[in-house]
Amino acid sequence: MNGTTLQVTIKGVYLIEKAPGPVPIVLLEDEAKRMMPIYIGISEAISINSALNHEIPPRPMTHDLFVSLITHLDSTIDDILIDELNEGVYYARMTVSMDGKRFELDARPSDCIAIALRCGAPIHIRDSVLSEAVMSKEELQNAVPLESYISG
Repeated sequence: MNGTTLQVTIKGVYLIEKAPGPVPIVLLEDEAKRMMPIYIGISEAISINSALNHEIPPRPMTHDLFVSLITHLDSTIDDILIDELNEGVYYARMTVSMDGKRFELDARPSDCIAIALRCGAPIHIRDSVLSEAVMSKEELQNAVPLESYISG
């Protein structure tokens, strides 16, 4: 990992107004309370939100299946690193341990976050990426929790 990395927490899943309509984001926060949104799809938003709320679906969702597979293979997800922002697209890596070996998988940050929440893996971000994408509380004041749309 080149450059400084920071551990972040998932503040929640929100919808923000964009043309032509609301767009889901997952909001990450570091220890200094800097917040960064990642725009995600609705399926990933629901999956992340379900994991945050410790909801267990009647049938496994895709991210549940992935975690189940990792567990059955006696493997672990060691951590997630969101390490690049290029032309508005975030890039992430998932570090997996299996049979005494560690390897990295390239993955979308939304998938990494959904999986990390399910297996308790820490989520890190390169400081340069966070600094580039940080949003002020004022910019995020109109963000509405996903639950508001789901429940009513």
